[in-house]
Amino acid sequence: MPRAILTGLLWSLLTGLLLALVAGLLLYFTPLSEGLLPLLASIILALSVFGGGLQAARLAAARGFAQGMGVGLSFFLVILALGWTATPLFLAAAAKKLGLCLLAGAMGGVAGMAGR
Repeated sequence: MPRAILTGLLWSLLTGLLLALVAGLLLYFTPLSEGLLPLLASIILALSVFGGGLQAARLAAARGFAQGMGVGLSFFLVILALGWTATPLFLAAAAKKLGLCLLAGAMGGVAGMAGR
């Protein structure tokens, strides 16, 4: 796997962890409803992968779309592996997350190339 994609993946994972921590603190210390969790999770996922795609494209300085999609796919596979608990996989939910990861990664990659 190219260095740019691995760097973008690491960036995405750390950003996702930080944003999840902030969201958890907000839900704990404010009167926000836990019903917001699915929306917050999707926003955190998209922002994390977007940032990772952005960093990968900047580092690679070429093929931003492919770099970003590589980060998105890698992020999805890591999250799938970490979250799998030997229960049946819900394909609709997994497909939605995969699509969100690929879209956010591609957008981040394109934005990373546009900023050059």
